[in-house]
Amino acid sequence: MRFPDIRIAIQAPLLAAALSCTAAMAQNDVTFNGGASLSFGRIGHSSDTTSFHYSGNRIQTAGAQFLMKARFSENLLVSTGLGMVERHYPSGRISDNGGRTPFLWSPYLVEADVKYSWWDTDNAKLAATIGYFPFSYNPDVKNLGLYLLRGPVYPGILISGFETKHTRPVANNLGLRVQHVSGGFEQNLLLNSETEIVPLFDVSPAYVASYRFGKALRLGAGVNFYHLLPVERRITSPDTFAYDGSDMAAGDGDPNSRTWIYVDTAAHDTTFLSFAGTKVMANASFDPKAFFDTDLLGPDDLKLYGEVAVIGLDKSAAYNAVYGKYSRRMPVMVGFNFPMFHFLDHLSLEAEWYGAKVKDDLARYQSTTGSYNSPLPVVNRNGMDLSRDDWKWSLHAEKTLGQVRMSMQAANDHSRPGGTLTSPGSEWESYFITPKDWYWMAKVGFFF
Repeated sequence: MRFPDIRIAIQAPLLAAALSCTAAMAQNDVTFNGGASLSFGRIGHSSDTTSFHYSGNRIQTAGAQFLMKARFSENLLVSTGLGMVERHYPSGRISDNGGRTPFLWSPYLVEADVKYSWWDTDNAKLAATIGYFPFSYNPDVKNLGLYLLRGPVYPGILISGFETKHTRPVANNLGLRVQHVSGGFEQNLLLNSETEIVPLFDVSPAYVASYRFGKALRLGAGVNFYHLLPVERRITSPDTFAYDGSDMAAGDGDPNSRTWIYVDTAAHDTTFLSFAGTKVMANASFDPKAFFDTDLLGPDDLKLYGEVAVIGLDKSAAYNAVYGKYSRRMPVMVGFNFPMFHFLDHLSLEAEWYGAKVKDDLARYQSTTGSYNSPLPVVNRNGMDLSRDDWKWSLHAEKTLGQVRMSMQAANDHSRPGGTLTSPGSEWESYFITPKDWYWMAKVGFFF
């Protein structure tokens, strides 16, 4: 099935957004904001699983962004903005340019969308947003979690890191969002075009809902039909062998070394695996401050929150063999904000358990690996104990002083090097695969 008009349908409102901004500027109904920041940190320890050695590696980035919001009418709001970040490839080893690598400049879209509101009050809202826009269904998350809308289904690789665009107000959805709020109930319908992980441009419908019980409790749930509407079906869900008509050689006999298929040698059955799949998620947040009145605590202090998901609902024999049963596809995250008494905006500790039977490696999704992209996991050829990375943790702190924001994080999470100077397209396995692995990062930013 083809959807050739998807990109046209998205580009058209962006053009309208530019025209609307011009008209709004003529009416002086335009606001501007932006900022600049510097991040720096160090990898305390990274277990060596490749030829690269990241322990002790310094990490540094700098960036700036600018955003314009133009109100064309009482109901129509247009947002557009750009950013630039300076980063560098991890050195990997001391021989790579003396342990340091040149920096790279990467432009990105902050936001580019059109929002139309039929009504917008304190207790009721109905609005539609189309374009490239930020969206987070769990506002308490600082690092771990957000399983419904980030990361692939097969294999169930998780995404996290220090203040990624999924947890900060930077666009990460291309498509359509319809939002409805009535009292404590909120629901969102999303049509998201995939822009990060192959197959690109497939459309994934998702539905997320939440209900607030006063100020104390929020419950939420959602479902994501990932890659349900493919641009090219035979790429997303093949029913024949690879593009050239043949499957990759089985190699050492491990079925995960193949490209598209799983072969059950006992039953003499061949199953073509798919990038498409379904995620379900539930999350909750509890704030005990609703039951007592105090000015000593900050708005985030004492909050307890969490999230659980099932990544991939296909439980046929082939999918169970490759990805594991539901218990192996179910990440669980719990977070707590320590009482900071206004000294900090928050100090959040998050812990995650995920008993996936596959390596925490996105290499099969990268076109630079020299082989076909595949939903199969990377083969665990070195016999690594995959249970050693079941537990992850993250400690995040933040303080805002006027227009200056300072933050810091220490974590053992799913961060990835994303390439080195000598191998810029490789190294998509997590830095951190044992309990002793960790890093710290800090950021100072000025915003207006």
